[in-house]
Amino acid sequence: MRLRLARSAPEAYLYMARQPCEACGMTGFQSERSASEIVDGTLTRRYEGACGRCGAVREFVFRVPDEGLAAVTPEQGFGDSRPSELLDPGEWLEMADGILARIPESPAGLTDAQRRAAYADLDAGAAALEEVLKFVPAGADAVSPFAFWTERGRRFSLDSRWRFNAEGLRDSLAQVRAAQRSFSD
Repeated sequence: MRLRLARSAPEAYLYMARQPCEACGMTGFQSERSASEIVDGTLTRRYEGACGRCGAVREFVFRVPDEGLAAVTPEQGFGDSRPSELLDPGEWLEMADGILARIPESPAGLTDAQRRAAYADLDAGAAALEEVLKFVPAGADAVSPFAFWTERGRRFSLDSRWRFNAEGLRDSLAQVRAAQRSFSD
C-alpha cells in the first residue's frame, strides 16, 4: 500500500489529531517520537506516541516531499499547491466551519490577546478553505464528488453539496479575509 503524502508538519499533526485511537476511540495525538526514514526507497516521516486515554501505542507513517516536510506557518496554510492526501475536501470544509464558528462577530470589547487569537483562527479557517479549493480541478466549477474518500467527508459532501462550488468557496474565503482585517492590530 502506498503511503499518503504529508505536505507539511502542520498537515501531518492535524491529520493525526483527528484520527481516533483504534483501541478506545479517543481523538487527539501527541507524538512522543518522530524520525525520518527511507522506506522502500521513499522518504518518510514516522510519528509514535501513546494514547492519552488508554495508553495504546499509536504510529503514523507518511511519505514526505523529496525536499522534506515543508516548514510552513498557519499563515502559509497547510501545504503546497497539491490537494491534500491526508484530509479530503469535506474534512477541510468541516474543519473551517468549526474554526470559524468560534470567531466573535466583532473585535469590539476584546482584549489584545483575544483579538490576536481570533485573527489566528480566521487565518486557520481561511487556510482550510484554501485547501478545499485545491480540490477544484482546473476549468471546473466545483469539487468533484469523486474527491471525497472518507466517510466523514462523503457524508458532509452529500449533506452540503452546494458548499463545494468554487465560486461560493472563493466568496467565503474573501469574506473570511475581510473579517480578518477587522481583527488585525
